[in-house]
Amino acid sequence: MSGSYWPTEIKRADRRSPKAGATRRLDRLRSTLRGLDPVVANRAWAEIGDALQCITDRYTQ
Repeated sequence: MSGSYWPTEIKRADRRSPKAGATRRLDRLRSTLRGLDPVVANRAWAEIGDALQCITDRYTQ
């Protein structure tokens, strides 16, 4: 593949729904973090979780 898989998949998912687009973005991130050192990947997931919780709190109030 020429590297256009993820952008195409994300655009398709965004057309379906914002949630589907976000899920595909997380899938892309997961595939990227898979190749990193586990300590770095775990730290990144913790930071992502914190950021997502802030966003969720903001929009559920």
